[in-house]
Amino acid sequence: MSHDSELDRHAVHQLLVKQRLHDLEMAYCRGIDRRDRELFRSVYFDDAVEDHGGMFQGPVEEFVDWVFGGFMSRIDSTAHYVLNEAYRIDGDKAEGEIHRISYHRILEPGVDQRFSAVRSFSRYECRGGIWKIARRTSVRDWIVDTPQTVDLLGGQVAMSLSAHGNADRSYVELPLFSPGPID
Repeated sequence: MSHDSELDRHAVHQLLVKQRLHDLEMAYCRGIDRRDRELFRSVYFDDAVEDHGGMFQGPVEEFVDWVFGGFMSRIDSTAHYVLNEAYRIDGDKAEGEIHRISYHRILEPGVDQRFSAVRSFSRYECRGGIWKIARRTSVRDWIVDTPQTVDLLGGQVAMSLSAHGNADRSYVELPLFSPGPID
């Protein structure tokens, strides 16, 4: 095999791994935004650890319970947007820095909407040919609370609000996006 062919194979492999890591990040966001617990949980290995700052630190099972239990009970709707992704791959291990902005429509008195920027530092592993998150640490860059402008939900800019779980319109419009774990 020529040197160029070997370089091409390595480059294609790197791209495929980066795409899988990107897919994990998209599944993380979709899982929380659609309140699809199985999808959200499936991006982590069973022994993964999550460090979500002062809000949560511990094993992934407890993290998932925390997200879909007490934390989400105070939130009507979320939307997570991935901005920048940087990945480095070394064999069956990889690292990634992911920048996200998240939106939360809050059910608490005094706060209608919360916007925040978070950076996650993820360590990924490939076990048995499957890439998943083994450890994640997140830090917040900024947070803003603001009242919701109800006037912007009607008139010329009217559009139905998103829902979560099986009530979300994406499951009607995009049947290939059925609930459940990432494949």
